[in-house]
Amino acid sequence: MALYRIRFELCSAVVTLLKGDTIWGHIVWGIANHEGDEAVAGFLEQEKSKQPVLVVSSAFPAGMVCRALPPPVERDGSLDIDKYSEIKTDKKIKYVSASEYFIETETPKEVKESPFEDVPVMHNTIDRATNTVLEGGLYSTEEKWPGILRGNTYEKIDWDFYILSSFAPEYVKQLVEWAFENGYGADASTGKGKIVIRSDPILVEPKKRGNTYMALGPFVDPNNELRNIRADIFVRSGKLGGSFASSLSPHKKPVVLYDEGAVFDCDTAIEYAGILLEKMHGSDKFNICQSGFAPVIPV
Repeated sequence: MALYRIRFELCSAVVTLLKGDTIWGHIVWGIANHEGDEAVAGFLEQEKSKQPVLVVSSAFPAGMVCRALPPPVERDGSLDIDKYSEIKTDKKIKYVSASEYFIETETPKEVKESPFEDVPVMHNTIDRATNTVLEGGLYSTEEKWPGILRGNTYEKIDWDFYILSSFAPEYVKQLVEWAFENGYGADASTGKGKIVIRSDPILVEPKKRGNTYMALGPFVDPNNELRNIRADIFVRSGKLGGSFASSLSPHKKPVVLYDEGAVFDCDTAIEYAGILLEKMHGSDKFNICQSGFAPVIPV
């Protein structure tokens, strides 16, 4: 398989983080909308095999990738307050230059911490039976507005994500355009998550070699084949989209995922980690899946 980098512009706020498993789900819905159910079934059968045809990373500021999770620092009481401050500052660094891991010459604009500003938005709870506002039903959600604070202004940035695929690059680009044509993530119907693809897939080559790898997106290790895993974890409590959301309970089964930036050892050369997770919903009528794999690169 080949590893491609695709650049896009995020033209609005988002409610859902730009994680690889969610992006993969949008790609599947794009296939369903344009090529039909039989094409989706064939695609998923390939994804379930030991040689999946398309594995997706999370998105990162242009020219950057996630930072490999550093080894824990032993705190034995001998560290002074300045050293502790350095450790806390270091932990906030989320991204590093992609040129550290890929053979390329691009010099990115430095982005180390979160490239979003969290903005609270107030909402009313609606009684669907009477179509009126419930008393005391005021609540807030957070929207994430993209941009990097430089001085006193927010500077707009582009984004990159990586696709490991055996498809031709022309078809890969078509898939991602289909994926984002109706927006990305929650509240896409009200204008959130507007994404415009800005580049053709660009073939990239990892710079380093070895048996220690970093994951570029969320993944699982169901068979405990990976050694010395150093990772953050999170619980994915996904919801169904499209026509499923109106015909079934929207909630998928929760799953614990290793996050991007996870570092581990593997005795064999690999291009991705994890598997496609099946039967992620209580209904037996449909075999609803969840991405549990991600591209990896040697570090």
